[in-house]
Amino acid sequence: MARLRKLSANPFFQEGLFYSLAFLCMLTLALVQPFGEGPDEINRFRVVRYICDYGRLPKGDDPQVLIPGYGGSYAFQPMLTYIIDGYLLRFVSLFTTRSDVLLVCARLVNVCFGIFAAFYARKLAKLIFPESSSQWLFSCLVVFLPQSIFIHTYVNTDSCALLSVMILFTEVLYGKQNGFERPVCIRLALGVILCALSYYNAYGAVLVTMMLFAGSCFERYEAGVITPDGTASPRTRYHLQLRPLLRKGLFISALVLLGAGWWFIRNAVLYQGDFLGMEARNLCVVQTCTPEFHPLLRQTCQSQGMGIFSMVFDTDYFTLLCRSFVAMYGPMNLPTHYYIYEIYYRIFIFGLIGALIPVGRGLYLIWQEQGRRIFFNICMVIACLIPIWLCVYYSYTWDFQPQGRYLMPMLPAFMYLVTLGIRRLAALLQLLAEKAADLTRSRYRPGTETGNRLPGLLPALVSGLLIAFIVLSLLYTVFAVACVHYL
Repeated sequence: MARLRKLSANPFFQEGLFYSLAFLCMLTLALVQPFGEGPDEINRFRVVRYICDYGRLPKGDDPQVLIPGYGGSYAFQPMLTYIIDGYLLRFVSLFTTRSDVLLVCARLVNVCFGIFAAFYARKLAKLIFPESSSQWLFSCLVVFLPQSIFIHTYVNTDSCALLSVMILFTEVLYGKQNGFERPVCIRLALGVILCALSYYNAYGAVLVTMMLFAGSCFERYEAGVITPDGTASPRTRYHLQLRPLLRKGLFISALVLLGAGWWFIRNAVLYQGDFLGMEARNLCVVQTCTPEFHPLLRQTCQSQGMGIFSMVFDTDYFTLLCRSFVAMYGPMNLPTHYYIYEIYYRIFIFGLIGALIPVGRGLYLIWQEQGRRIFFNICMVIACLIPIWLCVYYSYTWDFQPQGRYLMPMLPAFMYLVTLGIRRLAALLQLLAEKAADLTRSRYRPGTETGNRLPGLLPALVSGLLIAFIVLSLLYTVFAVACVHYL
């Protein structure tokens, strides 16, 4: 028993168990899902198959990649994942042409992205939270959310986008703590490249990263200290270090242009200057769709005169969006247990409320001063609001699709706020418990109000219970719902 307890307390054992569980769940779903069970996987795979067969990238309006009925194709959008999939399958085809083997190989690319995302989740957790229980709670919320696992198990670009967001937030925080040396700038540029070549919905994370990077170039000067411009202020203030900002920023930008610029140049050449390819895609949809899917005839909430708030709250939009953010497998037709949703909703609500409580300033980013911590929190709120706005706006103006996968780019920022709120609530409960213990001691033993404090068990206990729920919910959703349904 003692050896088992010692093993479970070993950090390497805990890390190994964490990654093993994530890999097991991802691999299981990648193997048991029939082809096309992931949202629009069949039409995404058309692009992969084209690259595999011809060894080159397709144009967006190539007949072999067009989406039947709906029109257009996924070849207009960034397709780094499809490129990796296509050339991998081109190599695997030298040994076998079995469709099931090729499909699993393509899905394994996203499984690898998921493991790398889990690795960066742990790095990010250790940068933000000083104590182990909060680190593990954040890591499990990000990685073991059932929908987060699902996103890494079928052919899509969402998986790479989520990985890129994890890299961006981790590296910019690492740079703020340890300095933006050359290796950090290279990894940060890699995160931007992966984001640029994966999914437009994730571009908000690049904006937030730029804000955090620029904020790190402001140096704090106490009152009366002479700043580099030769002035002094009677108050504490921040002064922009312009030279480091330009030198490091231009280096990162040059790497991004080299790594991702080719895609936008290609779009501009192919689609008459439309470097994003969005207008070209809309035009292709008009030209290749069937009448019932024509954009001018499509009934949207906007065209019907419905208000945006009415769409969100007077229809089933909000419910479906929240459910599919937690767990909705297959083409939005395979939910998990009702109580899993309800408990997750309460975790989110209490976490977001707790994040507003001004207690426990030393619970996160203890290596930063208070002003920079507040700025980081603001950036994380922005990182949540941008994907939400894009998702709602798209559903309102173009296609009514309340799919939680569109919100995945906000996952690290959202779960950070939830974890912070849970930790603050636990700290508040701990404080109230200590004061109650002091009152009890003073009643029976006057003069001992400041005696031995209660050990800080409440935060660890709350985190432990939530982690147990998260793990059990994931196991139930993957093995008792998805596997039973497919097998």
